[in-house]
Amino acid sequence: MERKIELELRMPDNKFQTFAQEFIPFQKRYDYIRLEKELEEQAAKDEKLVEEVEYDQLQIQFVADLFESKEVTKELILNGLDTSDRHKIYEIIRYRVLGFNKADDEAAKKAMAEEILNGATSTNSN
Repeated sequence: MERKIELELRMPDNKFQTFAQEFIPFQKRYDYIRLEKELEEQAAKDEKLVEEVEYDQLQIQFVADLFESKEVTKELILNGLDTSDRHKIYEIIRYRVLGFNKADDEAAKKAMAEEILNGATSTNSN
């Protein structure tokens, strides 16, 4: 697993800058779990589901706070991260902060796809 996280962000002057962070304290793992739980508990108390945008906002702020550089802010990520790179926020949290393994996720996805295809094939042959 790569230790360093990087985000390439377009700055207000329209030039791109890459920000990197190599060290993330283990405490951040617990912090993220707590924040996500609080978001979900508040939604349950309000008898509603958590909207995708609420997760996005939480995750973007959290990732911004991982960087030592104070230039990296939630607003800079929202305005400077290209939409084609939006998956990087999720990946930083899932694989670097929470410690999941990307290869395991890919293998599980492949197994589920094969199971679905096999089920569709056996259904179609009947």
